[in-house]
Amino acid sequence: MKKKQVSSPKISLDVISYQLKEIHIDVCKNSRDIEQLKSQVAMGKGGIKAVFIVGSLIALILGALRIFKIWG
Repeated sequence: MKKKQVSSPKISLDVISYQLKEIHIDVCKNSRDIEQLKSQVAMGKGGIKAVFIVGSLIALILGALRIFKIWG
């Protein structure tokens, strides 16, 4: 198996430089996407907590009404 001959080190370095710039752009985009996902997950957790609290309060009120025979 023959090794591929590089025609010029300058061309090779330019190609590597271009590829690194493209990788850097992709990494920056991925970082922004990750931050957006973190904020969406945080909002989702907050929504779940709010639903849990409201449900607990409703259950507490209905339980108290049944205990004191006001309702049902």
